[in-house]
Amino acid sequence: MMPEPAQRVSSLLTQLRETPRYHWLALVVGCVVGLVAASLHWIGLVVGGALVGVVAANVRRAVLAGAGFGILVLLVWGALLWTAGTFGQATAMGDFTLLAVAIALGLPILGSLVRGTV
Repeated sequence: MMPEPAQRVSSLLTQLRETPRYHWLALVVGCVVGLVAASLHWIGLVVGGALVGVVAANVRRAVLAGAGFGILVLLVWGALLWTAGTFGQATAMGDFTLLAVAIALGLPILGSLVRGTV
């Protein structure tokens, strides 16, 4: 038998995973919190991936949600570079740009694997 706080968390996660309205709200909140955290520190990419992954129905969907969050991060980063007028210069850096893309995609997927433990 689980202790009372663990039961509450388990029932809350089940409700977030099974009720479409709450699920989408949790995904949006997780994306916003993850983007804010990622703008402060790179570990925010892992946090964002974990937040969108923990509300997924299974591990496969969690990994897909983490990849989706990584793509969102890349789109926001590209938009910021575009508005600053430095998109062309940033993409011309070659390997460094590819490293940034790999980090932006890999770390959220790593964070989303938390779904396998919860």
